[in-house]
Amino acid sequence: MHGPVVALVHRWSGRLAFLFTLPVFFHCVTILGFETPDTRVAVHSLAGTFVYGVFAAKVLIVRDRSLPGWALPAAGLTMASVLALLWLTSSLWYFTNVRFGI
Repeated sequence: MHGPVVALVHRWSGRLAFLFTLPVFFHCVTILGFETPDTRVAVHSLAGTFVYGVFAAKVLIVRDRSLPGWALPAAGLTMASVLALLWLTSSLWYFTNVRFGI
């Protein structure tokens, strides 16, 4: 796969990934709200909110051709870093701290 096909797959996979996060976002905001019982939860809450801002910035950067060439890779790296932080403060914590029927 080269050029236009890769770009099309990247755009649509990003759109679908974004859509799949909306129910989680809705649940976290309306049912759980912003909580800070410990550092992990506070960092997760802030990173979860920040990911939507990074996503919006990345979409705007893609469409603006006047920005320097490093802007889009920086936005992509920021998005990947925030997603990794979310994973570290949720899934990794859950899988290492919850005992599964043991």
